[in-house]
Amino acid sequence: MTDTLKVEVPPDFEGFTNEQVIRLCAAFLNRCNEFMLEEMERDCSRSESLSVFEQVYLRAKWSKLVDMSMATYNAMKRYETPSGKLDLIVQKFGDQLGLPAQSLAMDIDQRLAWYKQRIANTFEQDIKKDINAHKITSPVEQIFLMEWRFLGIDQTLGVAIAPQTQLTIGGKPYRIDFIIASPDLKLAIEIDGHDFHEKTKEQAANDRARERSIVREGYTLMRFTGSEIFRNPRSCVNEVAEQIKLLRRGKPIS
Repeated sequence: MTDTLKVEVPPDFEGFTNEQVIRLCAAFLNRCNEFMLEEMERDCSRSESLSVFEQVYLRAKWSKLVDMSMATYNAMKRYETPSGKLDLIVQKFGDQLGLPAQSLAMDIDQRLAWYKQRIANTFEQDIKKDINAHKITSPVEQIFLMEWRFLGIDQTLGVAIAPQTQLTIGGKPYRIDFIIASPDLKLAIEIDGHDFHEKTKEQAANDRARERSIVREGYTLMRFTGSEIFRNPRSCVNEVAEQIKLLRRGKPIS
């Protein structure tokens, strides 16, 4: 808006009756509306003379104002229950009453929601980059990695998870779903995404031979089924974290 609205509401209404306070708030809101309508009228009258960019900006500006007004109106409805009414009274007059608010004030609540959205967006971007960089196409492996990153196991335990790591063992290349990289331990994680399909004897024998080769290389091998990951990824990740702690107790860091 081009000008600053000069109407001010007293910070407290000591000495006013309830009716006077409500009427004063009504006068304030009416003046706000008049001020905005005057500016909207000015924007309408000059719109055709502006560049396309400025016209689109004005359209976005006033649409955003409507969105914000509706959001505020709808947010106020949460105070219409008995507990909501009490909470609002405590928010506004808690200092005088010596009572703490039961929830965040609306503007703080909205800012908290903004921070949560920022964190969520950052997490989503980082996970997608991680998945794309390592070409992880298996949904169960993606879920495992998301839960691992969300719990911050790397930072908590001082390790680094390495997805889709290729090892050469006995001259044969093996691609491992996840390797836990740390100077003091060697841990490999395999996730079977086809646990609902019965394996042939040959496939089962190959899997066992593969596992023996990985273990002979000095790795502790943990295997999860796809259904375990889908059902409770946090439990699987925590199980790996506990295994890391157990390995470190058996082999202290030098």
